Amino acid sequence: MHHPSTTAASRLRHALLGTVALAGLLAAGTAGAQTTTADPMRDPRYMSGHRDATPPEIPEEFRDADALTRVKGVKRITACADPYAFPSTEITDVARGFDVDILKAIAKEQGWETFFIWVNTSGRGGMNRAFRTSIKKGICDVFLGLGTGGLDPELGKSRLKLLDPVFGVGYVLVSYDPALKTKTLDELAAAKVRAAATYFTESENFLTKHAIDHETFPESRRAIRALAEGKVQIALIPSTMIAEAQREFPDRALVILDGYQSKDGLTWNNTWAAKEKETELNAFLNQRIAALAADGRLKTILGTYGIPYYPPFPQ
Repeated sequence: MHHPSTTAASRLRHALLGTVALAGLLAAGTAGAQTTTADPMRDPRYMSGHRDATPPEIPEEFRDADALTRVKGVKRITACADPYAFPSTEITDVARGFDVDILKAIAKEQGWETFFIWVNTSGRGGMNRAFRTSIKKGICDVFLGLGTGGLDPELGKSRLKLLDPVFGVGYVLVSYDPALKTKTLDELAAAKVRAAATYFTESENFLTKHAIDHETFPESRRAIRALAEGKVQIALIPSTMIAEAQREFPDRALVILDGYQSKDGLTWNNTWAAKEKETELNAFLNQRIAALAADGRLKTILGTYGIPYYPPFPQ
């Protein structure tokens, strides 16, 4: 796993993979189903790069076709994704997560099926090994759940290219106290409101810069728990992690404070990757994602997880 303070992409992965998803990892076939409290860092199959399944057989007439022609021919698009990256991707009885839902929306309008290959992205070898053992080998058409920035070496080795940004992700100040919603940063500092942040990230530096008293945690999930337990009054977390708060504390209403909007370098973009040579598939996916954003469906998908929609940020 990349150091969470180095790049926007690693900050995204830190936020997403720091969450132990409440989902089971199903072994290939019917064996070895795990409970919803499975820990990916203790799962030997996950840590070894286990893939939940191999894609269905491709008819011979499409085996040498370009990706888009093959996808259209078999009426199925296959994606690689991390099974423990809620809210982006997650393995449950039915795959879920906003990236899963976005791909399913694209597939549905085309009359296609979706198929998911689950790949460990945070074990030995990290993203380089994840790419090399999955999409580079042609096991899937697209790799979901990535962030812009910081993956150039890994992408280059597997001859992959990031698609256009899907939507913007940024740190947001959140609280369970609606009275704090309109407070400015100066007012929060003056009132000695205590905040939570994740250490080794720009969130910690931001709070220090603005003289806001804070405590740091190894992952955003723990910062959210500290907020829910009343140990802090506000937390600076990636906007996607609102989904984690919503799932873990469904009876609590989290509010985004108006005093800080995602900026000051605390932003990046969610995106996917595909093979460089598959120019037609890449252009098609970019076009369909842009259409989902234009007609509001992308915002609706994110909203089901409690995540605010931000257009892609300049990088």
